[in-house]
Amino acid sequence: MIYQHRHPDHQEDIVIGADPAEGNDWSAWVAISKQRADVVMIGRSKCESSQLGHELNHIGRWFHKQTTLFPVIAPERNVGAATIYVLKELNYPQLYRGTDSFVKQTELAGTQYGWHTNTATRPKMLDDLALAVRQKAITLPSKVLIDEMYTFIRNEKTGKPEAEVGCNDDLVMSLAIAWQLYSVVPTQIDTTNYKYEGSKWKIGK
Repeated sequence: MIYQHRHPDHQEDIVIGADPAEGNDWSAWVAISKQRADVVMIGRSKCESSQLGHELNHIGRWFHKQTTLFPVIAPERNVGAATIYVLKELNYPQLYRGTDSFVKQTELAGTQYGWHTNTATRPKMLDDLALAVRQKAITLPSKVLIDEMYTFIRNEKTGKPEAEVGCNDDLVMSLAIAWQLYSVVPTQIDTTNYKYEGSKWKIGK
């Protein structure tokens, strides 16, 4: 299932965070605009990790046709090795490369494909997302995504933020990855001479 919330603009810079399926979970992805800080499109399906790679390649190339820019895509690599492999085999040109921690980012940037969610990155990416939501720094037009966020709670026993029993957190984790990309991935175009008017980016004087 794909939910498109608006059509992307010409030369609009999009980033996509993806959470491949583990067990009976959903595979999910969320696309955010770097210019407008809103969720443009989300996807969710029961496909396996390798099939998600084909889906992300298709979505990335669709965005390229609409915007002239390939979105940076970051599959979660703990369970997304097959997703990353397929994207590499299909020669997707903007596959995110990162490190295992924020501490090493400047020293070892670009060493591995995909986003690594671990004890160092998970708390920060969720805290950053929570802050962005509280401060209304990100626009969330998706009811499906918002409904999932309402069932994403802090476990009373472990203190770990996670989905309620019987619920899912795939879209939340995809959104958290996408929001990190929004923050750390350089913009692909120089927006100095651009201004936003109505619903379009236009070259300013």
